[in-house]
Amino acid sequence: MTSYTGNGAYCYANSLYMVLREAGAAANALPEPGFIECLTTMPFGTLYLRVGRELLVFFSSPLVNPDQGVTTALDALGWECREEREGTPEAALARLEAAAARGPVLAGPLDMGALGYLPQHAQLSGSDHFVVVLAVEGDRVRVHDPDGYPYAAMPAAEFLRAWKADRVRYARAPYTMRSAFSQVRHPARDEMITRTLSVARTNLAADPGGPDHYGGPRAFRLLAADLRGAVAKRLAGHLTFFAFPLAARRSHDVAAFLREAGRVEAAGLVERKGRCFGDAQYAAVQERWESTADIMEAVADLEEALIHALAPTEAGR
Repeated sequence: MTSYTGNGAYCYANSLYMVLREAGAAANALPEPGFIECLTTMPFGTLYLRVGRELLVFFSSPLVNPDQGVTTALDALGWECREEREGTPEAALARLEAAAARGPVLAGPLDMGALGYLPQHAQLSGSDHFVVVLAVEGDRVRVHDPDGYPYAAMPAAEFLRAWKADRVRYARAPYTMRSAFSQVRHPARDEMITRTLSVARTNLAADPGGPDHYGGPRAFRLLAADLRGAVAKRLAGHLTFFAFPLAARRSHDVAAFLREAGRVEAAGLVERKGRCFGDAQYAAVQERWESTADIMEAVADLEEALIHALAPTEAGR
């Protein structure tokens, strides 16, 4: 498998990598962002939302969200941090300023619709994001945004609106930040892999069962059925600008992760999924929705095979 290096919507994995490096993690000891993404357990599973006439798919488990995934990855890596949430806007900004003066802060989820340095932020309301806060500079906040915007600065009032995250569907509370990172264990890579794979199969098979949240192979089949009808502009944009590219990137990294674990059959299935998402990207951009639906049906079959391939071995029962 030829390795991929390039852009990808890995905001929390890339942000976590940045803050841990700054906190003292050695470059040769800290896993690469693609490995960290797998440690979050986010790439294992699918969530399809059918809320009224609104359709949206996330190729990640319905059992975990990015905020929880960051905590899971930190624990797997052997790191701890100070995690803070809620409070008034003034108190949140004050604690952010104090923490950033001591070192970089992982902030998120944020609402991308309020990040005014993003050229298309007005179209991104409700989309979640994570950044590294470098400093509070008077009435401005400066960040490293892993989406391609290092040293981005914006008015503190606008940052607070984004940080409130009241339109991010999974946000538990406003103003979530992590700081004061410290390493308390030094687990080996195989220990991290074993820990993650212990929940991977459960996450892949998880299906909330409706009436508006679905998962597992059924999510792909429902998506395929809906793509054979009139495809809403919002769903089309979500698939082509975000969901399909991210799913292909995750498939690449999960395949490498599984191959390192010695799960060769499973790795091959995930690599085939990645190729399917790459095929779906072209078909969807060209608005060939019947073809896109056929590809999603194929991915559903691969997902079922993957769940079977990750069944515990006799030695591991």
